[in-house]
Amino acid sequence: MKKGWDDEAPYKKAEEEMKMSKKWISFVLAMLMMFTVSLAMAKTVEPEDPETERLAGKTVSATVGEYDDIWRAFRVSVYEKDRFDEDDIEALAAGDILLANGRPYTVKEMTKAPYGELMAVTEDGSEIVFEKEDDEYIARFTDDDRLCMHAIAVLLLPPAAGIVYEDNTDPDLDAQMKVVEGLEAILKAKAEKEETSIGFDFYATTVTLNEKLEIVRIHQNFDVAQ
Repeated sequence: MKKGWDDEAPYKKAEEEMKMSKKWISFVLAMLMMFTVSLAMAKTVEPEDPETERLAGKTVSATVGEYDDIWRAFRVSVYEKDRFDEDDIEALAAGDILLANGRPYTVKEMTKAPYGELMAVTEDGSEIVFEKEDDEYIARFTDDDRLCMHAIAVLLLPPAAGIVYEDNTDPDLDAQMKVVEGLEAILKAKAEKEETSIGFDFYATTVTLNEKLEIVRIHQNFDVAQ
């Protein structure tokens, strides 16, 4: 036997390599477990289910779509503010999913808005401010000041005989808002709005219904997209 030769050296080396391999596998498994736990801890926050009241006699945010000559009615999408449980919003954290304005956002961080309310900064760069309204939070985007809303119904609603359209979309208009009366005149105004702006979109539009669920008034305020 050669001097200095260790018959067990190859086995010792293999044993050491096996120990290192086991340590590496254990480390990878531990990291996977931590990642799985972090995913399990992330939560999804959605608006409370709206307790929709009777629409008759109400004024609601709505998109007024096409007028159907056969049904003699407008196709109207009715919208409701996103309303969130107070505890859910105050517990929001990075990695949570927030359903707002009809789409999911991944929260990057929670912070304070400049005027003191809670604010979620999302991974796509959006900033959503939460404002107290009664015992719930409503949500608003900081870039355009729009409320977060979601559609609750799509209806065919007929115009009332004396239907009016109130155009209050010009912020520089010193005189009173423009008022248009009658279905034909309103359809003309609607077509013009759809060519030059967002049309009768729910961000800027409300409709007032009578007890027969007829539209008595379409009202528009200024919106950043107009």
